[in-house]
Amino acid sequence: MTERQSTSRETLADEFGQSIDPLAALEPTFNETTVDPFQVFSEEVLNARNLSSATLGHFAYVFDEWRSHMYEMGRHPACPALEHVEAYIETQRAPKQEGGRENTSRTIKEKLRKLNRAYQYWQADPVFPHKDGYNPFELAKKRVPLRVKKTKEHRKVTIPELRDMIASVTSLRGRTLIMLQLKLGLRAGEVSNLRLEDCRLTASRTTEAYSNLGSHEALGTRSNLVYIPSRDERNGNKSVRPRLLPLDTELCSLLDRYLYARPKNGESWLFLSKKSHTKMTVKGVNKVWKTNFHPEYAGTDSHRPITSHFGRHRFTTYWRVEQNLNRQLVKYLRGDRTGSFTNSSGIDAYLHAYYKDIEATYREQIYKLTPEV
Repeated sequence: MTERQSTSRETLADEFGQSIDPLAALEPTFNETTVDPFQVFSEEVLNARNLSSATLGHFAYVFDEWRSHMYEMGRHPACPALEHVEAYIETQRAPKQEGGRENTSRTIKEKLRKLNRAYQYWQADPVFPHKDGYNPFELAKKRVPLRVKKTKEHRKVTIPELRDMIASVTSLRGRTLIMLQLKLGLRAGEVSNLRLEDCRLTASRTTEAYSNLGSHEALGTRSNLVYIPSRDERNGNKSVRPRLLPLDTELCSLLDRYLYARPKNGESWLFLSKKSHTKMTVKGVNKVWKTNFHPEYAGTDSHRPITSHFGRHRFTTYWRVEQNLNRQLVKYLRGDRTGSFTNSSGIDAYLHAYYKDIEATYREQIYKLTPEV
């Protein structure tokens, strides 16, 4: 039986007295300790960042998966060699019938990113013996090709073209829903989750018909606006921050007309299913866009289809690129993380401060999509 030939890498390591598996020497101590290095990272880093339970769950899943992989390889999870990371990648992308996970390159890269965050923390924290100069996750990413297919671009739709698109929507419910997303940057889930109490129309003809219209306490004494709860307050929403958004004259008029025609059946949701007259689903929101704009604006080889997510993209592009609005204010308008607070009084102060900053600018500069009202 012939001996395995040393690689150039191994030869170089021998000549300089270096180890190609420097963490192997740490394994006996890690096997003896009762402390889980991943738990330390979670407690010191993740738990301090106010992450959602879903995000924390994703980290926990990846860490558990990595532990299982390393135990099968016969090595402590905190002491990987380059070959262990490369074997993990191969398992991730191997077909399921071959015992693999059959994950995409994008998913594998995201898992490696999470593992690398923990490893880099160990390198930075002096209580860990992981030294700078060796990171098997970074090495593996350089050695193993993980090409991610280029994401198609959004269509570049001008404001005049948007107006033509809106003019083609004959359903009052459909037009109202689509314009809310285009003018407020709402996700499909946020539209589906809107309640009558979240919307305040000061001069509405429907106040008597909807006694709870605009009654949410977050609205305060303000006029013509909508409240979008965070994901912590309303299940199904994704934004990490709640927000108050202005309703301009155009949206107020359209909402008033829609509410006047909307079935008055005691349902608290703003948008109702056409058949059951109960809460509209996210799928239903997307269907409104596809029904009105496909096949003309369906996906192509180079562009994404125009669906409900397009409204949020066009809204962000308008404020950040075309109007050059301050980045922090754009993040507020989108519901992205802009600051920290730990109690309800902090939330109230946050909403008041940012709404005051954006209200006048929004009302003056937001695009109009229908003939003057």
